[in-house]
Amino acid sequence: MTLGFGEIFRIAVLNLDGTSGPDVTNGSNGISSIPNLTMFGFDFGATHTIAGFTIGRFANYFFLMLLVTLVVVVVFRRSAESRIGRAWVAIREDETAAEAMGINGFRTKLIAFALGATLAGLAGAVQAHVTYTVTPEQYQFAHAVPPNSAFLLAAVVLGGMGTISGPLVGGALLFLIPAKLQFMSDYQLFAFGLALVLLMRFRPEGLIANRRRQLEFHEKDEAPATLTKAGA
Repeated sequence: MTLGFGEIFRIAVLNLDGTSGPDVTNGSNGISSIPNLTMFGFDFGATHTIAGFTIGRFANYFFLMLLVTLVVVVVFRRSAESRIGRAWVAIREDETAAEAMGINGFRTKLIAFALGATLAGLAGAVQAHVTYTVTPEQYQFAHAVPPNSAFLLAAVVLGGMGTISGPLVGGALLFLIPAKLQFMSDYQLFAFGLALVLLMRFRPEGLIANRRRQLEFHEKDEAPATLTKAGA
């Protein structure tokens, strides 16, 4: 539903080009000539010398997003241990049972959606300053240049749902693996797809999974081992 709403919003933005309504987004041409980001008097588009090191434009944005990522990881690790974090886990596992225990499913999912949208908006805003332009084609589900929605979804599945480090590892691998498979030329997509299929077959919980997810997918493997220990 969320992905569908995002695609509807993209198409709506694409049509706000002044042809049959107000010209807000300039249609498929998007918004161009976006200036560099300036925060607290610090121009991220300029070259700075800090402690004897010369830091260029892209390094400025890199360290900015690195700092933001660290803050987000700390906040979400803390929230995972809080009441709202436990409510998210309960809703993910069984929404009906969670609501039966008194959890407001609508409110809990709305908070998760709002936080996710906030992070996506923050990343998109910084990307706009980095690339100087924003076009609707950049945000297609699968046909845009990564990271698109399909890429992010695959990163979560590959890295492991329910973890913070999983999507980070999954996203890094999805960027690196295609580059390492360039020597295969026409068979690159086939090899990449085969690797994902094998991963989903032998490790469906993802590369980095918490104990709960591992037990869900490998419960049959754990049971004989438990019986063997009990018999011994």
